[in-house]
Amino acid sequence: MSTTASSRSELHNRQQQQQQRSEPMSPGALSTKTIRSFNRHAQRQLAEEQRLAMLENFDMEVEDKIRSMRTQLESDKMDLRLKAECEIAQLPRCVREMPLKTFMHEYGGDVTAAVRGMLRMEDEESSVLASLPEAPLAIRMRRKKAALNQKNQ
Repeated sequence: MSTTASSRSELHNRQQQQQQRSEPMSPGALSTKTIRSFNRHAQRQLAEEQRLAMLENFDMEVEDKIRSMRTQLESDKMDLRLKAECEIAQLPRCVREMPLKTFMHEYGGDVTAAVRGMLRMEDEESSVLASLPEAPLAIRMRRKKAALNQKNQ
């Protein structure tokens, strides 16, 4: 009897093995080790996808920031150029037309000294111009007043 019981047991084991081979494995049939390995792989895959998405997003943000900074730089350059042109336009014509080298070497960059040097007035009217302030706009206003006073006298 023991041979029949053992043969029945072997037959039962073989049938179970064949059944397991022919049937697809259900998630419940997977070992916990296999499930953990699958979960780790899925987490790594998800983490890699998230990392790539974050890098792509970061690159887009950097490109956008660079583009906006370049736009701001161009705007600032135009503003600076306009301000410089306005400042130069306020200088007296004789100083504007003077070579920069002459203005710097002979007059030390002093607008008042350059105006005095260019006008070279020797009579009493030059005393009005001798007290010219540093501001170019004030220089022009005093020159106009002096010219009007000369015409009226």
